[in-house]
Amino acid sequence: MKKALVGFLLVLVSLTANAAIIPIDTSNWLQLAGPSNDRNTGAWVGLKGQKPEKKGNSSGSLVSDFYLHGDFIFSGFATPTSTEFDDNDIIGLVFGWQDEQNHYRLGWTQTQRPGTDDDKSTKDITGRTGLFLIQEFEGVSSTLFNIADLFWQDDFTYAFEISRQDELLNILFGDISFTLDNTTFVDGRVGVYTESQTARFNQLNVIVPDTVFDPANPVAKISEPIGMAVFLSGLLLLCAAPRVSRKS
Repeated sequence: MKKALVGFLLVLVSLTANAAIIPIDTSNWLQLAGPSNDRNTGAWVGLKGQKPEKKGNSSGSLVSDFYLHGDFIFSGFATPTSTEFDDNDIIGLVFGWQDEQNHYRLGWTQTQRPGTDDDKSTKDITGRTGLFLIQEFEGVSSTLFNIADLFWQDDFTYAFEISRQDELLNILFGDISFTLDNTTFVDGRVGVYTESQTARFNQLNVIVPDTVFDPANPVAKISEPIGMAVFLSGLLLLCAAPRVSRKS
């Protein structure tokens, strides 16, 4: 039943006339410092295979070589630990990226339960832990969303999807989803990041409506709302995603 539903939804997505997928080549993406701790340590590996990974206790951002204007869907999967490296710090995503001083970042930590002596994770510069969405505007950080006691788990792979529909941002990470109204950065790049953490990202996709895309000048020009493509893509990820639960 689940396979049939996914197959049906894939057909529907393919029939969404005003949606296009931007070619992804992470070997061309920009390797920058972490958006909160301003550190760039450890190398990104797996870039040519489109499975960017940071190994060990490392930090850095990997930001797209293309720039989006308006509506989009950015989706994929994130695995925060591996058999070789087991840590408890920050994995995350960036979007609306202008530069290190202007962007959104969606970060997620393990442990650091408020009021406990757990093995403490690295905090965002705002002091946030758990799952958090931060707006960085002219170097000033503002918290848009935070679940302080929700933590990622070892040996899990989490689906994510970030989309913009006009003034609305729709966020899905694991089985947590929320929507908010924010237009500070309607345009910008997308990407992934770690801070003092290993992580692997794969199946990265960017979908835009009615796109004019020139690989020699990688800018996606948006003219139509994304509509059904956002809805169907979200359903696909929810079908495929492992479940997230709160640690007790």
